[in-house]
Amino acid sequence: MEQTVPLSNLARFARVMGRPESAIDLAEAALLIAEDAYPGLDIEAYLLQLDELAAPVVERIGPDSSLLEIVEALNGHLFGELGFRGDAQDYYDPRNSYLNEVLDRKLGIPITLSVVYMEVARRVALTVVGIGLPGHFIVEARQGHSSLLLDPFDGGQILTLEDCERLVQHVYGDSLEFSEDLLAPVRKRQIIMRMLNNLKRNYLTADDPVRAWPVVEKEVFLDPENAVDRRDRGLLAHRLNRFSVARGDLRFYLERRPDAPDRVAVQASLSAVEAILQMMA
Repeated sequence: MEQTVPLSNLARFARVMGRPESAIDLAEAALLIAEDAYPGLDIEAYLLQLDELAAPVVERIGPDSSLLEIVEALNGHLFGELGFRGDAQDYYDPRNSYLNEVLDRKLGIPITLSVVYMEVARRVALTVVGIGLPGHFIVEARQGHSSLLLDPFDGGQILTLEDCERLVQHVYGDSLEFSEDLLAPVRKRQIIMRMLNNLKRNYLTADDPVRAWPVVEKEVFLDPENAVDRRDRGLLAHRLNRFSVARGDLRFYLERRPDAPDRVAVQASLSAVEAILQMMA
């Protein structure tokens, strides 16, 4: 009997993210990010857990339920009964960016709590899209011609335009002017990339190249033409003795960004890598 070789994490991630937008399973993609930090993670069990989270809400709503009634049922179950909440005390804890930890601890940051909200809503046949406000991810629930902006980090609080403006100003002050254009829905690939960016920032700040590596690999897969991500992978590859990858990525960055402010430092790293590869030849 022929045996099937299991796909690697990155290969499975590529398969999931290579689907058309409507067919991308956002929760599966997020759990594949988590599998890098939690080898052997039972992804299917967590997907089933999302089904179980949705089941009580399905029982409480009917075909004639209004958008507000469905949102209230969702909010009451997730944030009231189950106690999901934003982790304001330890916001940058990497666990807040891993969907398995968010489901286990019921703590998260705006984007991961939004993913939970979107995925549970999908299971109760409610359309909820992600809204990538700068500095604070929110969602929009839709039913027919009605819609509601919601903040899963704040218990699913219904937001006005003024509330959204305050959220942006809280992070950026007057350096970023608020406009309704910021409320445009984002695609699932953008959501996943934003989750990866959060993790990359956490691990680079913590000077943890080993944990940062699979995160940046996924970023480069999603956007191989992004010069900054290629630079970051190249610098990590240098530190992790992946010299061929480092050479290719650092050359790519310097070619695409000839006037980059960090050009001298990146060139120094590239020169060191090239010297090592020459000695190894």
